[in-house]
Amino acid sequence: MRRGFRWAWIIAAALLLSAFAPLAPARANDIRQQLEQAQRDLEAVRQKQVEVQNALADVAFQAEEAEIQLRLVEAELVQANANLAVITAEYEEVAAELEQVEAELADARARYAQKREVLGDRIRALRENGPVDRLSLLFGAVSFRDFISRAEILSTLAKKDRELVEQVTAEKLALEAKQREVEGRKTRLAALKTEAENYQATVMAKRSEREQVSRSLEERRWALAAQLDEYERYSQQLTEQVAALVRELNRQAGVFAPIPPVTPIIITDHFGMRWHPILGTQRMHYGTDFAANWGQTVHAIEAGVVLRTSYDDVFGNLVIIDHGGGITSWYAHNSEFLVWEGQAVSQGDPIARAGSTGWSTGPHVHLEIHVDGVQKNPLDYINW
Repeated sequence: MRRGFRWAWIIAAALLLSAFAPLAPARANDIRQQLEQAQRDLEAVRQKQVEVQNALADVAFQAEEAEIQLRLVEAELVQANANLAVITAEYEEVAAELEQVEAELADARARYAQKREVLGDRIRALRENGPVDRLSLLFGAVSFRDFISRAEILSTLAKKDRELVEQVTAEKLALEAKQREVEGRKTRLAALKTEAENYQATVMAKRSEREQVSRSLEERRWALAAQLDEYERYSQQLTEQVAALVRELNRQAGVFAPIPPVTPIIITDHFGMRWHPILGTQRMHYGTDFAANWGQTVHAIEAGVVLRTSYDDVFGNLVIIDHGGGITSWYAHNSEFLVWEGQAVSQGDPIARAGSTGWSTGPHVHLEIHVDGVQKNPLDYINW
């Protein structure tokens, strides 16, 4: 029984092991597939972000152009309003002048009619009673001088009547001519006023159109900004997913065999205590410095996920890569980033260009390797 139980246990264990043996590779394959899909999704989202950013830039340019056009139309409207105000004032002035002329003309016509009536009455009276009156006038004279005087009075009265009629006639004709001249000016000003009003209406319509364009562009900008925010949130989620998948793959692989970040390999400063070139005191140097030319390509020492690409006062432009298993590599003093946070990189991929940013006395690569947050000597790990 014991031997049979022992063999049964061995067989069961073998079956159990055979059942679970393929799980690790299958799990790794699943993770790789998920990682590849997540990276494709991330790349697609980043492309969408670029498209939306370009669209935002285009909308911003259009909005600036629309604002310029709106300001021009506003200035044009100010000028149109000013022109209309001037013409309206002139039109009202001429209209008032025409009313005055028409009143004076009406008065002149009334006086002309009155004078004509007086003259007509006098002429009719002379025609009807002229001979008797004249004889009475002449023979009623007491002397020749009185006769002559009375004759001159009759002639003078007739002459004065004719002069008054001619004077009123001339005044009436002058006022009629002035009326025609003022009416002509009023007609021309009315035409100019109508033209100015039409122009003002056209400019106001143009302004409304420009304002509508500006509002539409502003609405478009808000919509694109909201869309970009959504893509950025999705991109962040995918970045975190990619980082988690890469960390899981690295954890399962359990392999960390880094290569130098630059070649040829020229070490200018080792890990350990040293005289600090900037502070001028003995300080711990937590990394290894590799000589590099300005702009020389810096490579990832091992596969992983980029955790950080940002500026640090001491490290300058800093790249940090998570290799899983609590291991990270730090690349300091770069002049340019070639990767972004959340990007999965393979060993040897370009991640930056060497420089001398931060606390640095010349272009080089400062490399640190952190294990569970503790700095380690990079040369204990690098295979060179």
